Amino acid sequence: MSDKKSPFKADLLRFYMIEFDATKLSLGQKICLWLAYNGFHCVAIYRFGQFTQRIRTKNKLLALPFIILQKILTFFMATIYHVHIYADIGPGFYIGHVGTIYIGPSKIGENFTITHNITIGVGHGRATEGIPKIGNNIWVGTGSVISGAITVGDNVTISNGTMLSRSVPDGCLVGGNPGRVILQNYDNRELLALPPSDI
Repeated sequence: MSDKKSPFKADLLRFYMIEFDATKLSLGQKICLWLAYNGFHCVAIYRFGQFTQRIRTKNKLLALPFIILQKILTFFMATIYHVHIYADIGPGFYIGHVGTIYIGPSKIGENFTITHNITIGVGHGRATEGIPKIGNNIWVGTGSVISGAITVGDNVTISNGTMLSRSVPDGCLVGGNPGRVILQNYDNRELLALPPSDI
């Protein structure tokens, strides 16, 4: 996916598929998405921040109005939606519901799907101090916490309320407190609602 589209275009396609079950939208549907979907607003602000950083590296003076706007939008996202994103997230990012989302400076792959009450951050235990590295095609349920210097493999599904502080392999269903593998070879493609070309 990332080879063909910009990250934001890939994000748009995820919203099209999940919210409208389509790869193309009518003008009315696009207006609805831009006006009414809070999760989409947060993803768009996050991508605008990345765009601003790219301009800043080329020309700081040219970037100044973008930097000011980005700071205003980020403040809005934090104070109104209670969403804070500091991670490097690949194309196809989807937020289902906003509210109390904190994503620290992690490395996260493509097709990352979350909802509200999510924390991804630094672990402080002696064995887990550091930040998570999260793979592609991940679905994270409401109320979950992912912390520490752990690796979450590709195609992993993390159930609602999971407290994950240990590494998990590809293709598994994870749940519980502490988080553990519940099921191997769990197929989350339908849950992620990926476009047909990505399945």
